[in-house]
Amino acid sequence: MFNALLLAVTIVAQSPGYYTSLANHIKRWLGSEGVQSRVVTPTEMSSALEREKTAILVGFEKPTASEMRVFQKFHSRRGKFVVFYSSSKELADLMGVRILGFKAAPYPGAWSRMDFVSRVPEGLPSAIRQTSSVLMRAAPQQGKGRVLATWTDRSGKPTGDNAWIATGSGFWMTHILSADGDEDLKARLLGAMVGALEPGKWSLAAHLEREKAAEKAMVSYASRQSPRRGEIRAVWDHSGCGLYPGNWPKTIALLKKSGVTDLFVNVAGAGFAHYPSSILPRSKIYTEEGDQLAKCISAARGSGVRVHAWVLCFTGARSTPGRMDVFSRKGWRLKNKAGKLTEYLNPSIPEVRAYVLSAIEEIVAKYPVSGVHLDFVRWGDSSVKPANASTYVTKFVSDARRKVARPCWLTAAVYGAYPQCVSSVGQNWTVWVDSNFVDYIVPMDYTDSTLRFTELLVQQASTKTRARKTIVGIGVTANESRLDARKTIDQINLTRRLGFAGNALFDLDVTLEKKILPYLSLGVWK
Repeated sequence: MFNALLLAVTIVAQSPGYYTSLANHIKRWLGSEGVQSRVVTPTEMSSALEREKTAILVGFEKPTASEMRVFQKFHSRRGKFVVFYSSSKELADLMGVRILGFKAAPYPGAWSRMDFVSRVPEGLPSAIRQTSSVLMRAAPQQGKGRVLATWTDRSGKPTGDNAWIATGSGFWMTHILSADGDEDLKARLLGAMVGALEPGKWSLAAHLEREKAAEKAMVSYASRQSPRRGEIRAVWDHSGCGLYPGNWPKTIALLKKSGVTDLFVNVAGAGFAHYPSSILPRSKIYTEEGDQLAKCISAARGSGVRVHAWVLCFTGARSTPGRMDVFSRKGWRLKNKAGKLTEYLNPSIPEVRAYVLSAIEEIVAKYPVSGVHLDFVRWGDSSVKPANASTYVTKFVSDARRKVARPCWLTAAVYGAYPQCVSSVGQNWTVWVDSNFVDYIVPMDYTDSTLRFTELLVQQASTKTRARKTIVGIGVTANESRLDARKTIDQINLTRRLGFAGNALFDLDVTLEKKILPYLSLGVWK
């Protein structure tokens, strides 16, 4: 039985899925700071908050009347809130905040850092990196609060938009804390806020002591590890712009220093291209910041880091609304079981396959890439699909092989659980490996469970040949898993024991830069 009296904070997720995922990140961050918490649903929050002092609200953009009554009752008992991204005037009034309205990022990287203009409460970081694409702008009501932090763009220019507000009722953020950027500093921020709302629950001195002890232990463990020569050490770059947008040489220098051999850079998909494609729609990033693939390849020349063009095949992700309308008019979009259109494209339509294949052909013709990395080379998870769904995907992979001539690699990100992935999303990747269609598969084995990770590896190493043609994907900062450096090292060592070709780490972000790669380069990737 969970004892509510021991809890420091209750985190309320407005709905399952995205908001619950965000709430669980908050719980994880608080846990790393020694603060106990639990995640509850809106239906559970009334009873959960009866004996609590702090409530963190995630996703309550427009609370219902009944939810507001719970918040008002909690507030009347002097309960305190931490609120993320809300447009509710009623909730804002309760908090002493004034809503200024929605705003989308006017250009890439417009909101890339939160700069704290206050040192109260004790323990606030000076700045936290996070890229946000939208804000629900807000300001403190006259005489009821103060600005804690403001947004700065990635060039270091202040935007004039508030990030955090402090009032007598708690704290208010104009967006959400996403699981990218400075995760350790986000944990510290939340700890400092809880410590301010409930004195004694967190202290800066205890935080610094934990931090020092953890660093010493991690350096010792990482230094005892041994490298393995000849293995593939890959990293996925989901942004397609590098770790330091506008500075590909700095990104490549970091990867080289860290022992990385291969970079999967996300520069293309059915709905976008970060380069001047004549097949795919050119992205805003290309228009404003130039050819990302060319800049990446140029920076990597002579570094020993191989560049692979990462292509999103059967998804409209990153498409503009206009491009999704085009896909709809062509009849290319898949429907779910409820009959609603999804963002996924239909692999069984020859024109869809030909469209993506022509983009792949264009890449290898125009750019000296070391490889093409296929992703979303599958049916949509919840989409309606035929009984022979996998045959269409396998045909596409086979045709892609003819477009990507060796020695250029063809690799594919796949669901790790086999044979379940055949029926669920039409990925019969054992056929791709056994038929020599791909040079490597890259199963996304994203889990923090050692048992589950081992089970997946055993499936994937069913033959020595399959193991040698597999680069195991490790979810350092994936939605499904969050790994520290020790756990990452342990998973790398497990893959070595079963003879795999190497590893790919997801994803190239600040956490990987600051909390993972420095420790890998001390031993396991030395």
